[in-house]
Amino acid sequence: MSLVRSHPVSPFAAKKAPPAPVVLLLSQTTLHMPTFPGRLIHEDLKTPVKKLKKVAFAAAPHTYPPPSIVPNLIPTPRHLSTKTVENHKGWKIAPTETELIKRTVHRLTDQLLDTTQCYSNQAQTPRLLVHERALEMHPVLREFENEWATRCIIMAHLKATAAAAKAN
Repeated sequence: MSLVRSHPVSPFAAKKAPPAPVVLLLSQTTLHMPTFPGRLIHEDLKTPVKKLKKVAFAAAPHTYPPPSIVPNLIPTPRHLSTKTVENHKGWKIAPTETELIKRTVHRLTDQLLDTTQCYSNQAQTPRLLVHERALEMHPVLREFENEWATRCIIMAHLKATAAAAKAN
């Protein structure tokens, strides 16, 4: 048996207002809130962030420059650029032979490539032909992995000739 009985209520019956809320001052109430880390003002202040240098060894587990795939080859420098090839760490050829190699590669570049364009804008077939002929004439260039020494000489020469062509 039910203790609560429901009576039908007319929709037009007078409605009672809800009871008035009890007014309390904030000082009369106790707020139970757990304290979380990071709620203190000094933790919200941002500290100056140190700028990290972007280095390859932090992102990759191997060393740079990577070791040569074929042993006894001089590995490609990490930043191959158009600076003079003698300034690269792996270059250990005598200055007289270096000058002879450079003259040969410059002559082949002038004959087979467009000297008004940089290295990356050249067609691949003539570039490979320059590399092959340079290797035939100077076998010492085979000691460099991926022919980076020849590529460096060609890049430097084409950079100079393309800049001179633009200046004219």
